[in-house]
Amino acid sequence: MNDTETKKNKGGFGIIRTIVLVAAFAVLIYSGYQLYTIFHGYAAADHEYDTIQEEFTRPLDKPEKATPTPTPPPAEEAAPGRLIEDAEPPMAVDWEELKAVNSDIVGWIYVEGQNNISYPICKTINNEYYLHRTFRKDSLFAGAIFEDFCNSPDFSDPNTLVYGHNMKSGSMFGLLKNLKNQDKYDSNPYFWILTPNGNYRYHIYAAFNTPVDSDVYMLFSKQGQEFLEWETKMQSLSEVANSVPLSEDDYTVTLSTCTSDDSVRCVVMGKMVSSQRPES
Repeated sequence: MNDTETKKNKGGFGIIRTIVLVAAFAVLIYSGYQLYTIFHGYAAADHEYDTIQEEFTRPLDKPEKATPTPTPPPAEEAAPGRLIEDAEPPMAVDWEELKAVNSDIVGWIYVEGQNNISYPICKTINNEYYLHRTFRKDSLFAGAIFEDFCNSPDFSDPNTLVYGHNMKSGSMFGLLKNLKNQDKYDSNPYFWILTPNGNYRYHIYAAFNTPVDSDVYMLFSKQGQEFLEWETKMQSLSEVANSVPLSEDDYTVTLSTCTSDDSVRCVVMGKMVSSQRPES
């Protein structure tokens, strides 16, 4: 090989090496930008929501005399499997002020065992709008907690779907997966949906991972035997053992969030156990 060919080969290798180095640097810059975007999104979400409970809720007014707990309906009037577990709501929501911020807000979710899951619930004409918009309608990756657009806004459907992002910082539905742990479930298996028309308490009867196209997301036009069979199937899939009784006239709320696998969702399902019920 003569000197000319040697110089050509060295020049070629030099160009290739330069291209590789530039490509590696570009990947490094892009990865850094992606990390910045992710962590900036977490910080922005935390800033957006960290004072929301103080802004729009207050402790319940304590009556001078204790109000007796509502008496559950007599056994002969209650449907088989009907479970009444009344309790004092965790807070009072300033619905007038909250609705003034966004009329799309239909409720407030509070998970007793995971106190930082405490957010307004939005609902609009599709399931995309609030994926990356806050309850104030500002653009943000963390989005908002929102109800499926096919559901009734008063939570009167047999199965109401509520979605939220699984944020690594633990915000939104990031801690929902904790309720698949038996000890955490046993310590407090309840969540609340507070609405302008009533406050509803739910006893969790199922928590598990499921495919995105599973029967979990089935909607029902009415309660009845078919709905009860579906509830029973969901309970049998649960990763946490429980003996929550189920009934044909239950109201279920399904909380759903993403996982590290795009084809799988984490769901937590509860049945309404308050004597106060939506007018279906």
